[in-house]
Amino acid sequence: MNLRHIEVFYAIMQSGSVTAAAHLLNVTQPSVSNVLRHAEQQLGLKLFERIGGRLQPTPEAYDLFPDVQEIFGRIGTLNRMVEEMQGGRTGRLAVAAAPTLVNAYIPKAISKLKTFGSQVTIQSLPTTLVTERVARREVDIGFVYGPVLDPGVLMEALSESKLVCAVHRQSPLARHKILEPKHLETTTVISTGPTTRIGAGIREACEAGGFPVPRVAVEVNSSLAACLMAAEGVGVGLVDLATVNQYALPGVVLRPFRPQVALQLCLIFPKDRPQSRATMRFAQALRELVAGAD
Repeated sequence: MNLRHIEVFYAIMQSGSVTAAAHLLNVTQPSVSNVLRHAEQQLGLKLFERIGGRLQPTPEAYDLFPDVQEIFGRIGTLNRMVEEMQGGRTGRLAVAAAPTLVNAYIPKAISKLKTFGSQVTIQSLPTTLVTERVARREVDIGFVYGPVLDPGVLMEALSESKLVCAVHRQSPLARHKILEPKHLETTTVISTGPTTRIGAGIREACEAGGFPVPRVAVEVNSSLAACLMAAEGVGVGLVDLATVNQYALPGVVLRPFRPQVALQLCLIFPKDRPQSRATMRFAQALRELVAGAD
């Protein structure tokens, strides 16, 4: 049986007559009769008999029908998958991002895509590990602090940010308009570790400007965590302005940090790999969120 034979056979079994099958397939009745006749000749089997003026399937037709049903079930699944692909609502999407950026942007990006139907995996990792996984094509998209120089990825800079100090509103340090490392010598400094982009940026800026590098006494994995600790009076958080601006933190005031530590928010993609519709839609949601936060 060829595909046309199967289509006509299935339509007759579903509808119960040649006339109804022709209507279902949007063809003429003689066309359906001719295809059925040709199918029976090819098979050497009688598939239908006319009994009492009605077309009745033969035992052989009933034997074939479950397999034909399975074929059409798979075709239906395939058609639905294509429709979902066209809308960017299918497949798997693997995302890796720096913890600070996961907290601030990823939930909003997923929420923004209200019809998003992909199975999404989110990995919260340091920028170096995110870059490695994107370069090895283990994830579809990375969201990190740049610049990223790995030859295995394509980088797209989204926005510039800077480091600020998160200070408890009632702290004496809140009276300063700008905070420098010397102001932090007698307080607990809270920030991400020295191997993170924020930590490395603090060290590089201080060394370049001739400032002492603040000693981080409480190491956290995100700027949000540093702000929450500052709100409890634990100490001063050195945090990314763009991300902490995403939260309402009534117990905290933000003060500029000198020397200035520039931060760059970037998307990274595997090099030489086409982006799926799901990846493109997710990336666009992040672009819009970051642009709206500027």
